[in-house]
Amino acid sequence: MTGITPSGSTRRPPGRSVGERGARQKEQEMTMSGVSRRAALGSAGAMAALGLSSRVGGVAAQDAASEMATHPIVGAWMVTTPAGLAMAVFFADGTNIQGLPATMAGPRGVTFVSTQVGTWVPIDERSIHFTGVQLHTDANGTLVGTVTIDGHPTVSEDGQTLFDDNPESGPTIRDAAGNVVDVLRGGPPATGVRMGVGSPGLPGGTPVSGTPAA
Repeated sequence: MTGITPSGSTRRPPGRSVGERGARQKEQEMTMSGVSRRAALGSAGAMAALGLSSRVGGVAAQDAASEMATHPIVGAWMVTTPAGLAMAVFFADGTNIQGLPATMAGPRGVTFVSTQVGTWVPIDERSIHFTGVQLHTDANGTLVGTVTIDGHPTVSEDGQTLFDDNPESGPTIRDAAGNVVDVLRGGPPATGVRMGVGSPGLPGGTPVSGTPAA
């Protein structure tokens, strides 16, 4: 509504002129535009930082993969351990699988032993640390415990043999519930020979009488 002055003239209600309102609206638009630009620049900076971090992480992962792929431990080995012969395969992705005798005598009597499965990481250009786990069951197939083996073999300069006499190498024995029963470290060394086509890496022996010569 419009107001009527005591003199009868028409009076406009108090308020900003059209020019003032336009200037105010333009100022608000400029402010919002500045905020939007700052937000866009901040978002672009964050994305660039994420991209750089991703590239750096990718390069580091590639370097680690290359180091493992070219490590001399990679391959198949016939290993003589304090517990007997084992066949060990070290893969370039850090996986380690070892074939063991099917049964083993120990504190629980004779148990059936699974394949030993684990992983490995390089320590230096010729040495590694691996951790592998064996499952032990009784004749009925009931789990009676596990044995975790930690090893620190070093490959020879020619890449054909390995040797582990590290005092930190040895088994950790657990019961079926996972409780540690015993930890053994040190002891006799483990030695290994690289396996190849026509060269199984088995220890040499004296031919039995009557055995045809090769």
